[in-house]
Parts: sequence; C-alpha cells; structure tokens
Amino acid sequence: MVQFWRSGRMSSSRSLKLLVIAMVTYAISIQFKLAFPTKYPTSRYDLQSTFEVPGARRWKSARSQSDDQRRDSTNVEQLIVENSKEDRNLVTHLRVDRASQHDDSSGGSPKLKQTSPSRRMPRIIAIEYASGIISVMPLKVTNQSTVFKKNSMPEEGPKIEPTWYQPNAVDFIDGYNMDVCIPMDDWQLKSYPNCNKFHELDLQQLRMINKGGSRIAFELRQHLEGGEEAQFVYKTVKYTKEITMKLVEEQRKDSLVLERTSASQFIPDIHGYCSLGVMMDFMPEGNMHDYIKGSRLAGGSTLPPVDRLRLAIHIATSVADLHTIDGTPMPSIFHNDICCHQYLFQNGVFKLNDFNYARPIYINKKTNEQCTRTSFGMGMWKARSLEELQRALGHPDSGPVKPDKIDVWMMGNLIYYMLTDLYTFEKPKNLSWQDSGKELIAGRRTPYPKDIEKSKDPSHVAVKKALDMCWTQKWKERPSARLISDYLIGQLKKITGEEKPDLRVVLPKRNPN
Repeated sequence: MVQFWRSGRMSSSRSLKLLVIAMVTYAISIQFKLAFPTKYPTSRYDLQSTFEVPGARRWKSARSQSDDQRRDSTNVEQLIVENSKEDRNLVTHLRVDRASQHDDSSGGSPKLKQTSPSRRMPRIIAIEYASGIISVMPLKVTNQSTVFKKNSMPEEGPKIEPTWYQPNAVDFIDGYNMDVCIPMDDWQLKSYPNCNKFHELDLQQLRMINKGGSRIAFELRQHLEGGEEAQFVYKTVKYTKEITMKLVEEQRKDSLVLERTSASQFIPDIHGYCSLGVMMDFMPEGNMHDYIKGSRLAGGSTLPPVDRLRLAIHIATSVADLHTIDGTPMPSIFHNDICCHQYLFQNGVFKLNDFNYARPIYINKKTNEQCTRTSFGMGMWKARSLEELQRALGHPDSGPVKPDKIDVWMMGNLIYYMLTDLYTFEKPKNLSWQDSGKELIAGRRTPYPKDIEKSKDPSHVAVKKALDMCWTQKWKERPSARLISDYLIGQLKKITGEEKPDLRVVLPKRNPN
C-alpha cells in the first residue's frame, strides 16, 4: 500500500508539472498567434498559414478556401497582392500589429492596438508567390545604415553639358525650303521640362478621361501642401503605341505652346512637362464637340445671339493669342488642326488645346519675311482650308501659302458651327469633302439657315461679317486672326454698351438622356 501510495504521489507530481508546462506553452502560442495572424483575406483568394517550426517562423498557405473564410477579419494593416497570371512571381511587404484580447463585454472581434510612434522595429514579413503557393516569411529589420567610402559620382567628374547632345527638333521640320528659311526665334526648337515635378506625382491616382489617335488623357488627383486636393489632366502617348522620336517631338511642341501662351485666358494653363508627359488644367466641362452634339440632339441651342457672338470671340481670340506669342505682329506658330474637338470649356470660356500637330513658322533668312509652305501633313476632310482642298483636288490656283492663313480659314468653320448648330455643307445636302471643296473653289459658301440669313440682329450681323473675313477667297487678302478678334470684341462693346464686356457664357444644361 505504501509503495502504491508513493507511486501515486510521484505520478501526481509529474502530471502537475506537465500540466503547468502545457498551460505555459498554450499561453505562449496564443500570444504568438495574435502577433502573427494566420489568415490574410484578399480580393482574389485567402492566405491561410500553418505554423510548423518556431525557430524558422515559416508559414505555408493554400488557395483552396471557402467564400465564408474569405470574409474573415484580419489584423493586417495593409496587404496588396496583384496577380494576373499563376506563373507570375510576387514579393510584397506588409506590417502586422499585435492584437489585443477579445473584449468579452462587447462580444466583438479582437481590436488592433495602435503602433507606438516610438517603435523603431515594426514587425515586417514578406509574402512570396510562386507556382500557386504563397509563403510568408518574417523579416528582420535593422536600423543600421551604411556609409559608402567612395562616391559613385566623382566630385571632379564630367558634368552634363549641352555639348553632349545635339538638339534634333529641326529634323522634324517639313514644308519649308530649308535653304532659304530659318527659325524665327530660338525658343521654337527648345523645350522647358520640369521632370522633378513628375517624379513627385502619385500615378496610382489616375482615371482615364479620353483618348485620341496617338494620345490618352487622365484625370490626376494630387494633394498639395496644406492638405488641399487638386485635379489636373495628365496627357501622354497611348500605351499601345510604340514610342518614336516623332511622338516625343509632338509632346515637346504641345508643352512648348502651352508654356509660351500662359498669359492667354483662351488657352489652358500648363503645370508640368517631361518627355512624353504633359500636365495641364483639369477641364471637366467637356469640349466644343460635346456642346454641338448636345445642341443638335436637343433640336438646337437655346443660346441668345449675343452669346453666340461671345463664342465666336473665344475662337478668334484663342487663335490670335497663339499666332502672336510674345506680342509679335508676325505669327510664330500655327495650330494646323483647328476643329471642335480641340476646344475645352472652362469657367465660361472655350479654350484652344492640343498643339501636338502645331508647326513653327519660319522666316526668310535674307528678307526676314514669313516663309510660305505647300504641305501640312494632315489628312483631308471638308473642314480643312481652301488652299489644302485646292491642292488635293489638283486645282491650278494651288500654291504656297502663309501657314497662319489656313488657321484663320478653319476657325471660320467653328464660328459657323456656333452660329448655326450645323456643320459646313450639311444642308440641304450633306456633301463629301471633294464636292464641298469644288463649291469653295468656285467661290460658293455653305448656306445659312433662313432665319439667320435674314436676321438683322446686330450679333448675327457681326458674326456673319467675321465669317466673310475668315473665308476670304485669296489668302493674301485674308485678315489675321487678331484683326477678326478685335472686330468681334468691338461689336460686342457696341451691343452691350460696356467698355469691358463679360466674355463668359453659360452653356445650356445637357439633357442626360
């Protein structure tokens, strides 16, 4: 009996010791699991880890989790897993905070404890994805820094200088006799990038707005100093396009013109340029084509004649500001692609945009007079200039022309759109560019609607007079854009009786249907 009792007492002591060890081990494991959660739900699949070897701190995860498990809460502060193909390797890092105990009184899930700002070494783990398996590995982070003994860029090393490269903008100039013609100003072939501004951008905050033949535009939201959020437009080459020096040159010209015309209230402001990227004003109120389309679907615009006169002023003044950069009487740049898609509406004003097809205007190096040209590098349609239609149709009067005169002709097309809500040669019969070109060469113009043709309203009369000026048959007699703009503004002053009349317009609200 005694021996049995002693044996029993010894057995109880061992059991007690084992029980204490088990409880301590269990408590440690609970704390360890709270510190490193084993489930990380994502938008695509869950990560479920199983602790195997404490010394190694490794977890393995499988993808076969149920939909209910994917909705489990986690203690992960941030997790980003992007995987478009199963054979794509991905390594990302995330921080895991220790979790507090369950709040039994509320019955809620564990709450995350705020990380101390003085904590120097947050827990960091790495997630590696390979061949359909996700591995989670703790990483040790140190505060050590390395001081390099030798600078990779010697202080006495060569500096980047203009002699290192040869400006090549002149290689893309066409249409002039290069033996006779030279640039009017040095800035026409230069660029003014500020790439550091682009390096500071958060390009994850992009939303596509629109795209054209070669470029794409995004809405870009950025937080400025002081916490204020601002919106811009980020224009660049479409990512489906192969990057060529020609596309780089087009972006250079677009940014150059926006920079040089920053004083104009009829051209958008630029906020940055670097290589293929241009950042400019955010203009969410649509373009002129949107306005025309909405008006036509609504049966005609409800704008009064005086506001149509203001729209004509927007068009003429924007082209005049482009032609007379730096206040020079002789044009230095022409747009070359004036149409309704190139005008954006902002704060009551249509503003001329998209200068990637613009060309510098050269001068004769002997006489300093403006050079003429015969080709413009654009596709043919009926809204192009009379001189281009003459050349395309093989007319004997076709010949060299001063390039700013084709802009003046094309801006007349837009003024007609704003006055009539119609496109040129659309009624009574919609003509092709060949047939409309023959009409123009013969001296005939697209007809007005009867109510406008007979109207004696001073605004209608002024706009029709401006159209006659834009569509002057002989380009040598065609007035400049500035002269037409001054005429229209002068007529608006007479009509309103104001020395400085308001040029802004409130467009009719669009029909959501």
